[in-house]
Amino acid sequence: MRKFNIFFDLDKEEHWLNEMAAKGWLCTKVGSGGFYTFQQASDADHIIRIDCQQGLKKEARADYKQLYEDFGWHLLKEKSYDGSYYWIKPKDGNDELFSDSESQIAKYKRLMRYASNWIVIFFVWFMFLYPNEGIFFHIKHAYLTPGLWEKEGAAFLSAFLFETPFALMRMLPPWILLIAACFYMMAYYRYRKALKNMDTY
Repeated sequence: MRKFNIFFDLDKEEHWLNEMAAKGWLCTKVGSGGFYTFQQASDADHIIRIDCQQGLKKEARADYKQLYEDFGWHLLKEKSYDGSYYWIKPKDGNDELFSDSESQIAKYKRLMRYASNWIVIFFVWFMFLYPNEGIFFHIKHAYLTPGLWEKEGAAFLSAFLFETPFALMRMLPPWILLIAACFYMMAYYRYRKALKNMDTY
């Protein structure tokens, strides 16, 4: 079974995957763009945890994976573009990736740093390289070929397809900026909550 879902919060994604596992649907593949593959399993007693470790060098990444594999975790998915790691294993009472609050807080700090890097990059792009603010709301404004929308048939199709990659480069930065901001706000919320919980105990 395949499902599509978009998350701005890793904790909610993790919770949803574990809910599916509890219902007997074990995630077997985490695809790009929000697609998940599930397989019905007779043994629903599995746990999935999501970690983020951006910027690990080759050797540190190998050490990181080996550490969790030694504790019985199986790497379900590694997203190299954002440093997310999806770990799964049968429940055995030691079902957390981190044994202390400081490690959990450090995870949220890494998420905030990652999101803020994208915010800075696309904010600069938006402020200095953005040619037309109308692109944000009107797709046609992203296409700069003179007379494109008056063309017909094959002439329109070839010109449209040729310029579409460039139009996407003009149109997407503001939306990516908004998505990165959402990621940052959710990570900050989790970070503050983890700090508050640590102060409580």
